[in-house]
Amino acid sequence: IAEEGVAALSTGLGATAVGYFIQGWFKFGGVEVFKIKAAAAMGEKKAWENRTTIYLGAAAGAEFIADIFLCPLEACRIRAVSDPTYASSLPGVAARLMKEEGLVRGFYSGFGPILFKQIPYTMAKFAVQGRTAEAMYNSMNKSPADCGAILNTGVSLTSGVIAGVVSAII
Repeated sequence: IAEEGVAALSTGLGATAVGYFIQGWFKFGGVEVFKIKAAAAMGEKKAWENRTTIYLGAAAGAEFIADIFLCPLEACRIRAVSDPTYASSLPGVAARLMKEEGLVRGFYSGFGPILFKQIPYTMAKFAVQGRTAEAMYNSMNKSPADCGAILNTGVSLTSGVIAGVVSAII
């Protein structure tokens, strides 16, 4: 900060915001698609009996796809932060990376490490959130259909926070 000023703290912010927005869209949307498809393929009873396996598989598949979209933006962010003179904007960093290093080396050399970090975290997060929400509803002797929007939102937020903390520890 002494050398580059307060603006240095925002270096890479655009890539981070765009990257994690896109990653979240594919992750959360993908989990729901994979859960629905797996449950339909198994049938209602078998899907319920194997819900944790479905949570884990859906989370892993969705995160893998989401990381395909996240990785190029993370590569741009890392380059912008490590060398602030590399380019003045996210499109500038991306264009220079593509020109100098190519698609795979420039944008996907960190794909493996991202997968090893993100997939276990996401699997734990969705499995813990699903089971935590289920336990909360069971403790109230209610199903989500029996509850209003405020209570369902509270269960989602609370179980999400618990899942986030547990996943961060794992």
